[in-house]
Amino acid sequence: MKLRLLFLLSTLALSCSKDIPTEEGIFDNPLDEEEVTYETPALTFYPSSVETAIGSSFPVQVFALAVENVAGTFVRVEYEKSKLRVLSVGVGDFLSDAQDPIFFYSDDDVNGWVDINTSFLGSDSSSVSGTGSFAEIVFTTLTAGTSILNYGQSCELVDPDDVQIQIKGFGTGTVDVQ
Repeated sequence: MKLRLLFLLSTLALSCSKDIPTEEGIFDNPLDEEEVTYETPALTFYPSSVETAIGSSFPVQVFALAVENVAGTFVRVEYEKSKLRVLSVGVGDFLSDAQDPIFFYSDDDVNGWVDINTSFLGSDSSSVSGTGSFAEIVFTTLTAGTSILNYGQSCELVDPDDVQIQIKGFGTGTVDVQ
């Protein structure tokens, strides 16, 4: 009995000796509408910053923030072709949860961009609202240095009637390769 009590007290003492995190850095989620420095609805990357090694691969989510009634998208992601290569592009959870969307992409590794197109078809067309991932891009790193991910000016969101939804903000992504 004394051994159990000693064990319990030791475990309690050790578990309470960990450092308590401070509030600094806890509330800087790039998907939190109150934390972004641009207006919404917006497109952003998650994670917004990646640190990795040469030859490594990593995923980046193409995220929409605070969108309403989106039934179709055209998104151009620009990347530094000398530093990154696209391995794959897949549909994000935001669209696949509503209905199976039409999803296709085109990677232009000569110019350093990937175009992503999605839509719902039919007269009873689905749409999504809120915040979520349209797509996931998996990149591989080619050389050391810092690389920036940007959204192209031609990005477009539309509602079920094919009326364009204004995108008010664009986040950027940073890839730091050691």
